[in-house]
Amino acid sequence: MTKESIIEESLKLFANYGYENTTLANIAEAVGIKKPSLYNHFDNKEDIFLHVLYDVADKEKNHLISQSASLQYHSVADHLHQIYRLYLKHMADTTEGLFFKRVTFFPPEEFTGEIKKVFWMVEECMTDILRPVFERGIDEKIIRPLSTDTLTSAFYTLMDGLFLEENFYDREVFEERQQSSWHIFWLGIQAPGE
Repeated sequence: MTKESIIEESLKLFANYGYENTTLANIAEAVGIKKPSLYNHFDNKEDIFLHVLYDVADKEKNHLISQSASLQYHSVADHLHQIYRLYLKHMADTTEGLFFKRVTFFPPEEFTGEIKKVFWMVEECMTDILRPVFERGIDEKIIRPLSTDTLTSAFYTLMDGLFLEENFYDREVFEERQQSSWHIFWLGIQAPGE
């Protein structure tokens, strides 16, 4: 139980204060143990961070897969829009989302390679979810016959821009920007005549 508690409390600290501003003493205090007890479970702070990083990646992938599975019988437009909305909400409202954004936008230098590796793992999972939806949309002549690489790239660029904007606008303005951005994105990929 303590190992899981250490990961859980470290996630909160890393998400809110960053890797550099989180000490082993902070982690031990949050868990309710003495600092030397951390070494019964982890070698050092770096080891804790890597466990948190991969734990978050697994949670993100599982979240994406479970959310998407519930949308498979929706129309193409609704399916894509719901993936978009659910992922933005998850990234905005969860500790995992905050952590993921922090480490991808401001990666601790010594973990840059690992963070990129995890980022690509999560993106590959998202791509595996998006690709069949885009392909169905193209087959049904709802989406322009573009390559799925082009469509997913546009989708990710839209999401990345909104992740940045979330830091600058209150919830109401951010919601309006999400809606406007989706509207323009959908107009851009929608097949002519739809």
